[in-house]
This record gives sequence, C-alpha cells and structure tokens, in this order.
Amino acid sequence: MSTSMTTDALSRRVLRYAHAQGTGRSQFPTPAQVAEASGPLPDGAAGADAVTLPYGTTELLERTAFPAGRVAGADRLPERALLAAFGLQRAELTNPYFEHRALPSVRSLFPVHAFLTGEGPARVLDVHRHALAELPGAARDTARRILLAGRYTRLPAFYGPLRGTLTELELGISLRALAVGLELFGVRGRLTLPTAEGALTDLGLTDGEWSLPLTVDLDGPGRPEPAPPTADGERPPTADPSLDEILAVNRAQAALAPQEPALLTPAIPREAAARDLSWAEVLWERGSGRMPRGLTGMAGRLRQVPEGSLAGATAWAAVPPPGELLRRVAEHVNVTVAVQATDGFEDGVHRLSGGRLLPHRPGAGALAALERDYGYKLAPGNGCDVRHASAVWFCSVRQHELIAELGPGAWTLAQYVAGWITQGLCLNAAAHGLYARPARAFDGLAVQRPLGLAPDETVLLSVISGTPRFNGLPLDLRL
Repeated sequence: MSTSMTTDALSRRVLRYAHAQGTGRSQFPTPAQVAEASGPLPDGAAGADAVTLPYGTTELLERTAFPAGRVAGADRLPERALLAAFGLQRAELTNPYFEHRALPSVRSLFPVHAFLTGEGPARVLDVHRHALAELPGAARDTARRILLAGRYTRLPAFYGPLRGTLTELELGISLRALAVGLELFGVRGRLTLPTAEGALTDLGLTDGEWSLPLTVDLDGPGRPEPAPPTADGERPPTADPSLDEILAVNRAQAALAPQEPALLTPAIPREAAARDLSWAEVLWERGSGRMPRGLTGMAGRLRQVPEGSLAGATAWAAVPPPGELLRRVAEHVNVTVAVQATDGFEDGVHRLSGGRLLPHRPGAGALAALERDYGYKLAPGNGCDVRHASAVWFCSVRQHELIAELGPGAWTLAQYVAGWITQGLCLNAAAHGLYARPARAFDGLAVQRPLGLAPDETVLLSVISGTPRFNGLPLDLRL
C-alpha cells in the first residue's frame, strides 16, 4: 500500500468497491460466452517440462472411510493431497460445463491455481496432464510450500469487478479443499496470509492479473520475512479500469498487521457418517446440480430429507478457518439458511450461532420467495429450482462494521471465509446425496426481507442444496 494513501482513503475505496457489486446490485453477468478469458494455465506452463504426479490416489481414498478415516501407507503425500483437493473427478457429457473436480468453480473456469515449490523449480498443478508443470521465469525456492493464487483475467472482462469477488471466493473454497486434502494424507501445513507481492514475482506471474497468493508451508515454521509491499503508485494502470480496482482492493491486504503462520488443519468436523461411504465416493459425488441435454442451470425434486443432512452441514460450516485474523473476520460473517422438508428442523430461516442452527424467521414459503429473487430464471434453456431445494445457505457481512474494526484488507479476507464455509457445505451435501450449488445470483437487496438480514448486510455467497432430478452418464477421469 502506498504511504500516500491513508487507511481512511483505502477503506472508502474498498467500501465503494463492495457496494458496486453488493446489496441492490446485479449479481449475475450476461452474456455467458467466455471467449475473452485467459488460458487455463499460467503463460508458458502448458508446454513446459513437467513431473508426472503419482497414480493410485483414488484407490487410497476408496479405502478411507468418510469422514473420520485418514490415508495410511502412501508415498509423495503433498502431491496426493493436491490431487485429492483439485484433481479431476468426472466429465458429465450432457453438461455444458462438463469437467468436474472435488470443488466448484464458476463456469468450470477454475481461475485459482496451486503452485508447489521446493526440490527444483517452482511448478503449477496441471490436472489435465496429471503433472506439475514447470513455471517459466520462476525463481528457485528450496522451501517446500504450496501457494494458491487466482488469475482474475481467467474470467471474461464482462464480469467487471465481480471477477475479483468470484476469484477470491474460490481462493477460500480452494483453501478448504487443500486443508482437507492435507488432513487426509497427514501433512501439516501452516498458512501465511498475503502481505506483499514478492511471491508473484518469485513464481514468474504477471502482477497485473493475479491475486496475492495464500502460502502454505509444509516444512518449517513459516515464510521468511516478506519484502516490503509494492507502493500503490508503482503499478502502471491496465487498459481495464475494473481490473485496476480489483487489484487495488486485493492489495489492501498488505496493510493488515503481520500474523504468525497458522496451522491449516483441522478442516474436517468430527461428525457421524450419514451412511457407509469412502472419501473417494464423496469427492466423486460433489456436484452443483444437473440439467439434461446440455441445458444450463439446475433442477431438483422436493423430498423430505433426514436431519443428519442439515446437522452435518452445520458441523462443516462451524469449523473455523485457520489463524486468529481469519477467525476474527469469521466472527463478522453471518451464516443464514432457509430450510424446508428437513427432519428435526422447522421450515423457515435459521441462523448459525455457537455451532448450532437457531430459528430466526420461522414459517413456510421462504425458498419459493427466494426463487423470485434469483437471477437465472426458469426458461426453455435454463433450469431454476430454488423452490424445491432442501436448504439455501447465505454468507453475509455488514461491511462497514467489518472494515471499521479490522481495516480495508478484511473485505478480501471475508471472501476467503465465505469460500471456506462453502466448500464444507459442498462436501457435506455430496455425502448425503444432494447437490450444492454456490451462487452469486440472488438480488442482495431483495433477499434481505425473507432472510431477516440487516439493511446494511451484504450477501457474499449463497449455496443452494437439494435432491437432483437428473442423472447423467459420467466419464471417470480419476487416476
């Protein structure tokens, strides 16, 4: 952060940014084409030398019970943890976004990448080659660490400032996925939140299109002392004003007080299994809802679901993110869920408090009301079935209070927290035979009334969860 920009000025900039794509604003882009997005890998990595990843990870996970089981007797543990977190699962041939992994991504574009350093040049995970590809121009780093960074330009420019929010939400989703993968394979990792831009240079990444990376050290106590942050005025403007704004808000993290590296795990709650499942089955089943014949959206069927589906989701949502600072941010992130047809829970709106769901606005009809405020309407080419879902979860924040207490960098950290919660909800849904569809498509102002949110409370992310109506023929992509 430039010394010429005061904290108050930066706070105002972040609040303007949050308001521009928050409450009362459009949460969904049009049109849907992605032709102008950047490529799926960092520049030069697709054709670079690569180290093949180990095979047989799926077989190891098939012998590991969900949720309490842990893998034993495996080699190359960090690489296998990466595959469990980010590896290909299946292709749904009737889905326009057919490639599925163990975590969701907007339009299957996967703007967040995992990088591994140590034992040679820095490398990026290339799931399509089942390899770690060398990064041209990256510095050599002897420390064994995994870095997660998001490429904003992977999303098309018509998303505008929403590229920043969506990418940073996916960073939180990816952080939880990585934490689960490391926990499954018994790998200890310590998280360091972004403090400077030096890591981008070390990885050979273009400063003008990438987020600051989240760093997970696998060996020592944490990262060495970071280089001083790049001053605000030193970055030349891009040809895209919304990208300039995204980068400025993301770099506000550099103003946060340095934190001690935080142990990344535990990320998995100690809940009872709903049925006899392996981790391989749960990761395979993770999905965002289906439609037939290449149509977009999702369709479901309303049915009475067991109490454990919502109790399990509550347990996953209540697992705190790693580190004191993220946990302080999490205290400002409200978790609200609209429920229907669930054993043991009254229809209506509930709020997560102290690890429990408490009635907040009881009464039938909440999900039907929410469907009216969902951006992607039911149409000949698109499915919309919010009214038939079992639960719709919302992460929200009163951003003025958040930034007043913790500073402007806390806005980006709130996206990480919402993503962390979301990936937990997705894994729990898969274990109960449900889909879980993360969405930024609700009108944030309109849903305040049915959810009982405060007038200044902004929805960060929602997750629609229910019973799928359609099943496609999947192609197994696991190795």
